[in-house]
Amino acid sequence: MPQLDASGQESAPTAPRDRAFAADQLTLRHLPCAWTFSAESRTVYIVFGSVPSIERTDPGKFPKIAMSVDVSKQLDRAARSLERNRLEDAVEAYEAVLSEMPGHSEALQALGDLYTRLSQPDRALKYYGMLFDRFFEMHEENKALAIYTRALKGIQQPPARMARYALLLQKQSRAEEAVEQYSFASELFLAHGNREAALDCLERVAQLDPDNSERQLAIAELAEQLGKNALAARGLLRAGQLAEASGDVEGALKKMMRAHELVPNERGPALLCAQALLRRKDGAAAMQLLEPLARGELDQAFLRTLGEALTLTGALDRARDVVERLPADQPEMGNRIFELADRYLAAHQDGEAVALLKKAQEKMGAAHRENDFAARLDALADSHGGSIPLAEFWAVTYAQLNRETKYFDALVRLFDLYVAAGDMQNASKTLGMLVDIDPYDARNQKRFSQIESRGDPAFLSHIRTRLGQTAKHGAETPLLGAQSPSLPASEQPTTQPTLEDLIVQAEIFLQYSLQAKAVERLQKIAEVFPGEEKQNQRLRNLYQLANWWPEGSTVPQASSSERAASSAAPAADSADTMRDLAKISEISRGLFRLPSARAILSAGINEIGTHLRVTRCIAVIGPAGKPPELASEFCAPNVEPANGALLVKLFSQLDRAAPDAMGGLPLHAAAAPVLRDLGLETVLGVALMNRETQSQAGMVVAGYASAHRWRAHETYFLQAVGDQILLGVNHTRLRMRARTVGVADEKTGLLARSSYQECLLSEAHRAKSNGIALALTLVQIDGGPEVLRQQGEIQLERYVEQLARAFHALIRQTDLAIKYTAWTIAFILPDTGLAGAQILADKLRKAAAHVAPPWDGGVPPSFSASVAEAVARPDYDSEDIVTELINRAEAGLGEAQGRGGNVVIASRLKGK
Repeated sequence: MPQLDASGQESAPTAPRDRAFAADQLTLRHLPCAWTFSAESRTVYIVFGSVPSIERTDPGKFPKIAMSVDVSKQLDRAARSLERNRLEDAVEAYEAVLSEMPGHSEALQALGDLYTRLSQPDRALKYYGMLFDRFFEMHEENKALAIYTRALKGIQQPPARMARYALLLQKQSRAEEAVEQYSFASELFLAHGNREAALDCLERVAQLDPDNSERQLAIAELAEQLGKNALAARGLLRAGQLAEASGDVEGALKKMMRAHELVPNERGPALLCAQALLRRKDGAAAMQLLEPLARGELDQAFLRTLGEALTLTGALDRARDVVERLPADQPEMGNRIFELADRYLAAHQDGEAVALLKKAQEKMGAAHRENDFAARLDALADSHGGSIPLAEFWAVTYAQLNRETKYFDALVRLFDLYVAAGDMQNASKTLGMLVDIDPYDARNQKRFSQIESRGDPAFLSHIRTRLGQTAKHGAETPLLGAQSPSLPASEQPTTQPTLEDLIVQAEIFLQYSLQAKAVERLQKIAEVFPGEEKQNQRLRNLYQLANWWPEGSTVPQASSSERAASSAAPAADSADTMRDLAKISEISRGLFRLPSARAILSAGINEIGTHLRVTRCIAVIGPAGKPPELASEFCAPNVEPANGALLVKLFSQLDRAAPDAMGGLPLHAAAAPVLRDLGLETVLGVALMNRETQSQAGMVVAGYASAHRWRAHETYFLQAVGDQILLGVNHTRLRMRARTVGVADEKTGLLARSSYQECLLSEAHRAKSNGIALALTLVQIDGGPEVLRQQGEIQLERYVEQLARAFHALIRQTDLAIKYTAWTIAFILPDTGLAGAQILADKLRKAAAHVAPPWDGGVPPSFSASVAEAVARPDYDSEDIVTELINRAEAGLGEAQGRGGNVVIASRLKGK
């Protein structure tokens, strides 16, 4: 740094390269000072310790000191030489500048250009290389890339410079070029014996091209030579993974094992090797790798792998301890648990399997994965159909989930297992539960006969009475949708059923669309009473309704006048009409149990297509003239789905078609060629109307590939089922909208109180329209106001959140849960009667008893419930039904409070 005296003049230089500066127009009074040099402007800025120490003769300018006279003169000389085209003089001047300032960018650039013009490329490359290095160090990446691309690319460079250039390419996402430069640099580094730098280049190449196994192996080999085992192991592991992905299983395992040998105490290589061994079902070898590292390990991937290895080697108890430490919110946890349970069952350790499944049920239930658990449990129960403990747990699970159909199937399996094991006591109990669920099941009589000889006499008498009453009730006044079996064999007066009994049973089965069972009874009649139909008009009518006649019997043919009357009056097809009416009722009940609009639409058209045996059935939801909001298609076997453009043409023509007497829209291929493009000869469409706006809201179309005469009952069937589909879709959308708009708390999923009456009105309207049940359940914390006063609003809200999460595991997807008050939750239960609501209320109260309150020392309070079933009277509209239902439910809560709580009140109308 230059030393200045008091007058501002430079003192004698202390080194050959000291610079002299002139301090024109400055008087310096205080020293020391600091200076900085700007190479671009060739200016030195001097900053002093305090501002008053400078006296300026030109106060408007920052103090400036001129550069060294030599450097400035050389730059000026170079400029003049270039103007006169004296290139050698310019070179000499710029080299003089570099002798004073080796990193001067302007001089480096100029020298490179001048030597290029002087046809001395070697010397030009020298200065261009120095310029590139200068730009790289100054982080002027664009300039560095430009100078390398223009002057240095394609010419042998030092490997360090090539690596720098590759790094700049990598930063600009030019991966292929960067890989090429890094590869060249690594080869040069190796040729010069610089293996560390070569390894660094190879690492960067592998980073840019991670799927190249050869590059990973090259890294591993060089890293191992340098003693960098961790890096070598990483390369080998990646190469092994790539080899396995390409199908080279043996080669992959060898590479992974080599990586483990390099770093035997690291968990990563051991884990990957163990996973590869497990894919080959070599559990013992995997255990050898994992066992030394298992102590205190908490990593989930490690625990999953260790659990699988223990399971394969038969160490089931240890595997259980490991698996139970896995979190419940991951699907892999379910895989490991059910695989372990399967092993327990295969080893005839059924109790251990059930205990494991119970804990898994608690965890997966808390994680809201009940459906996943149920599906896995079904598969496990099918695989081990002979396990009584598993079947018992299966039945209890579906009872807790309130899934009656699956619960019934599980009880059937359990009954058969008890009978096969000779356990008549439990078989009798199971039969009682089956009769409670479905007293009209046709197989109850057969089950009763299996335990009749060895069961408890008192129980047998009770069941016999119940089955007898059921059969009698079914013959006289059958319930809607119930299946009525024949009378028990023990109560029949003869060994063979009478003709009257068989006819009554066949009539009941036909009335409720149980075609197969009706034909079975008619076959029995034809076998026991051959030729009876000749003199029995009632039996002939049954044969006609069932569309089945005994072999050898002459099917009656209608006369020409009767056929004419039939064509004039479509209602004469009584058998088809009756079957259609029964099918409409069956489809309607099934549709409203489905959880989504798309599921309703798909199920509806599949039912239509199957029942009418059409070639295609298409349904769309949405106003006419606009793209459909929902669409679904049924195709007969070996029929491809229709093209969207053709369907648009079809619906366009149907919109213009003239309706028939029943309101249907028939269309034939002769008038509409688009039908033949769809592989159809005739179609029938019905418009679905929005009842509120009286505008078209959709359409259902059915078509045949061959000629077909559409009859009135088919039009009615399409219209009725289509209306039910539209009603179900609209209702599901309303329910989902209520869930979306009315949710008060994202943590619980409970709807706000504001949506209570709206949801009840919607459900009441649907229940009344479809003749199905509707129930309301209110569950409250006993002494809720007192709990609120003692614990505060925040603590009570937390408790209700915990209760809501527990309750959601017990209700169906179609049920609606609403936060009624701060301590009460309401449940709207579609398609549920009073008995079903009572069962659910008991389950909810039991579940609530296991939820610990969040306050200190909290003991779960007691709970009361009020259940009520909606009553639809001819003089009641939906508002009246809802008002009466709400009043009865609230009155039930008041009665429960008057009784001291901890009860379930089933509210009934007076006289009911």
